[in-house]
Amino acid sequence: MALIPLLLGSLLAPPVVAADDLLTFGVFAYRPDYIMRERYQPLATYLSTKIGQEVQLEILAQEDMNRALAANRLDFFLTNPSHFLVIRSERSLTGVLATMVRSWSGTTTSSLGGVIITTAGRRDITRLTDIKGKSIASPGVHFLGGYQSQVLELIEAGVDVRRTNRIKLMGSHDRVVRAVLSGDADVGFVRTSIIEQMVLANPGLADQVQVINQQNLAGFPFRASTRLYPEWPLVALPHVDGRLVRRVASALFALESDDPAAIAAGIAGFSPPADYQSVEYLARKLRVAPYDAVPEVTWVDVLQQYRLWVFTVLVLVILLIASALWLGKRKRQLAAEQQRLRRLILGWPQPMLIIQGGVFVDANRAAVDLLRYSSRESLLGKDIATFSPELQPDGRISRQKMQGVLSQVIHGGVDQGEWVFRRSDGSDVRVDMTIAPIHEKDEQAPVILCSWYDVTERKQAEQRQRLAASVFDYAREAIFITDSHGIVVDVNDAYVIITGRSRSHAIGGHPPLPMDEGSGVFHSAKSHGFWSGEFSARRGDGEPFVLTLTISGVRDEHGDITHFVGIFSDVTRVKEQEQKLLTMAHYDALTGLPNRVLFTDRLHQSMAQARRQGYMLAVVYIDLDEFKPVNDAFGHDAGDQLLVEIASRMRSALREEDTLARLGGDEFSAIIVNVQDEAILKSLLSRLLVMVSEPAWVADHSVEVSASIGYTLFPQDKELDGDQLLRQADQAMYRAKQQGKNRYCPFSDGDS
Repeated sequence: MALIPLLLGSLLAPPVVAADDLLTFGVFAYRPDYIMRERYQPLATYLSTKIGQEVQLEILAQEDMNRALAANRLDFFLTNPSHFLVIRSERSLTGVLATMVRSWSGTTTSSLGGVIITTAGRRDITRLTDIKGKSIASPGVHFLGGYQSQVLELIEAGVDVRRTNRIKLMGSHDRVVRAVLSGDADVGFVRTSIIEQMVLANPGLADQVQVINQQNLAGFPFRASTRLYPEWPLVALPHVDGRLVRRVASALFALESDDPAAIAAGIAGFSPPADYQSVEYLARKLRVAPYDAVPEVTWVDVLQQYRLWVFTVLVLVILLIASALWLGKRKRQLAAEQQRLRRLILGWPQPMLIIQGGVFVDANRAAVDLLRYSSRESLLGKDIATFSPELQPDGRISRQKMQGVLSQVIHGGVDQGEWVFRRSDGSDVRVDMTIAPIHEKDEQAPVILCSWYDVTERKQAEQRQRLAASVFDYAREAIFITDSHGIVVDVNDAYVIITGRSRSHAIGGHPPLPMDEGSGVFHSAKSHGFWSGEFSARRGDGEPFVLTLTISGVRDEHGDITHFVGIFSDVTRVKEQEQKLLTMAHYDALTGLPNRVLFTDRLHQSMAQARRQGYMLAVVYIDLDEFKPVNDAFGHDAGDQLLVEIASRMRSALREEDTLARLGGDEFSAIIVNVQDEAILKSLLSRLLVMVSEPAWVADHSVEVSASIGYTLFPQDKELDGDQLLRQADQAMYRAKQQGKNRYCPFSDGDS
């Protein structure tokens, strides 16, 4: 039994309430009373405890439940979907609160179906068509899983058991099974889960029955012979207070599958209301309650069914009457037609003119304004060619083209096309012109109606579109167009060249954006109408590249974004050059070690971290001894080789978190972090001295140098900055030089 998420809120109410607040919970008895009570009483007790009001369980047959509902003796009820449709048709309900979720052997389902059984070993009943003419036991015609689902399945298999079979209504599923086993019926209809439940009490039953038309339904834990329908709905009656409904719902949705009440009922909890339209379709198809009444045929129904014939006859009658009236009034209409037309033209908002004898005889204000004349008298008595340039857009001479058009219209034709007019100020205006006769063609001077529709802006927009298309095709930047969801609908040639993806591969996919960022980019562009930034992406062959991207939204006339236009350029080489410049600015070109700029920045960061975490660091200044003689004796290339070798040795002696930098020439500096004991630091410095003084092979010679090292610790009693610490280490290094080189000295106040 499952309640629905109508029910989010409501914490538990006070524990005990007066007897007047007793709630009655009715459950349809589809199995014997003692089994139903044993299964659902723990649920009623659970609800009583959770909502603080006593909940009384009523196990009712369908007729008893109908009478209880009619007498307003139930507050909530749980029944099968077909019975629910009947109840809903007879009285006002609030709707389904929830749908029950059954549990069986660790699998849950909110669906039910029908099972068709017979005794094991019967070879004459193995298919649905074999059931024709056999006796059938069913719990009742209002049982969805015990009658209706099987009947529909058989009808669709070509067997209408309602006409060809004798059906015994047994009242419950258990009686149906017993009737089949005793031989009182050839076939039995029961709902899914019944066989499995009865096998628990009688394991031998599994070998005594066989299921006809057994379905292979993945994830469904019970044997079934029919399609599946939604499980039982749980409904609250309209008279129940809404706050109480929410408390009950909250308690039921909090029911876990391992709760004793759920285990006893064989359920896993409750889910939101299912869609019961499939049950309604079944009831209508079988014409069972509440759709079993034969509709009354009325005149409205007859008219509805034969509306085409009625409409046709009515139209013919109307046409006959209209023709008679029209013939009687024809002469009066012709006499007044021209006057009415002229009044209409003069008041019409679109430019309209009347031509007779090849010249304008009347025009409205809109036509005068379009040609930018002061009055309509300026147009009268002139032909169209007078206001036209010599040539029209199709290359034809205006006067000759108009003579051909008028000749066609005079003989009853209609002409429509574009025309260019020259305004009084010398500017051109393009119109979509329609010319048609408005009087009979045998008159000596036919009257012709000429209407104009200004298409100047449209033509200019088309020209802009052609220019935009030219830009799209020939731009060196990659351009792509997507729909509102970011799916590519078109790309230009530059896009194909830059990304290395063919046009057919690109269309229908996503732009070359990282998957975790692409949706965010389009969301931002949709919110603000614009987005720009840089991305790292890969070409079609997997090669990485960097692009700078701009995305703009394209809006329709309602202001809604319908497409996005993206433009990007390949800036990989620019980024590589920037990275080289960045490396040159922060790293020593010879040794690859941080230079003085990066060393100073890391020293400030290390000092701040030492303050926060409460540990010491050491700043070490290193100067190579006897380096200049090597440089002078073997040349600068040999000196550079020696510097690279010594830098590599010192870097290997330090920890990963320490920093070694070349300050210039043969001078180095190091930051030793997290110095817990100065003795450990001295051991590290001794190791540095040893590694520096080991012979090195440069310029085909073995050379030896040493190092003088000075160091200072941070923090100190007084507040110092990074430059002061480096100067202290430098002063300590000079003292090491003075004391004989190839040694280290700490900074002392005497060095200042």
